[in-house]
Amino acid sequence: KCGNQVKSWTSTYNPGLSCYLLSDGTLLRTGVVQSQTFNAGGHGGVIEKIDWNGNVIWTYFISDATNWQHHDVKALPNGNILVIAWESKTNTQAIAKGRNPLLVPTTLWSEQILEIQPVGSNGGNIVWEWHLWDHLVQEFDSTKANYGSVESAPQLVNINFNASATNADWIHLNSVDYNPTLDQIVLSNHAFGEIWIIDHSTTTAQAASHAGGNAGRGGDLLYRWGNPSAYNAAGAQQFFGQHNAHWIKPGLPYENQIMVFNNGIARPG
Repeated sequence: KCGNQVKSWTSTYNPGLSCYLLSDGTLLRTGVVQSQTFNAGGHGGVIEKIDWNGNVIWTYFISDATNWQHHDVKALPNGNILVIAWESKTNTQAIAKGRNPLLVPTTLWSEQILEIQPVGSNGGNIVWEWHLWDHLVQEFDSTKANYGSVESAPQLVNINFNASATNADWIHLNSVDYNPTLDQIVLSNHAFGEIWIIDHSTTTAQAASHAGGNAGRGGDLLYRWGNPSAYNAAGAQQFFGQHNAHWIKPGLPYENQIMVFNNGIARPG
């Protein structure tokens, strides 16, 4: 606790913005793989586990033309790893979901949460997944299936909020955490100024729907807080470019509450 260096690790990859020392002394970290497409802040592309002696014991890439790991990961009690990844959609796909054609770039990056079961030294099975694309609402185009009142559906995400014809990185999730008691996941949505909670107790099929799981809501948002304007509600924005939303562990002050680092980017005053 005196600030002395007691251990260091080296890697082929520059830091991908998150690293965690696991209970067995293994370092779980993300690293940067260069991308011609996903080049926003926080882009990673590779996940590593390095043992206490500095041996890389697992390497896993999520870095292809349409999917790219970014920002944060979370080790689960069962040994699996939750991963945030961008999921590229074409502007045609976005317009089909009700995005205003005047406010859509060539590609739009949606978000997905993947649960990876590590296999061997460089493999993995996706055993659970959640896709934001399955939980969208919009008031722009009444001919589309997801047309509806944004204010009446806060459990869904308005595809036209924060819309821009130049910014593909529409959501920019920047943290993921897990509550094993609730079997829920909390996410930090940097671009909207919100935190979201989703149900991890669902099957992948239920996570793509609006029913199922412990809460009976499928993959819809169970809770959101930080910026009411994101779902056309009244109230003042609270989060501004926030990071690191996580549940405070039992036994600590304010246990089981959510702590967020509120950066204050563009906050009035």
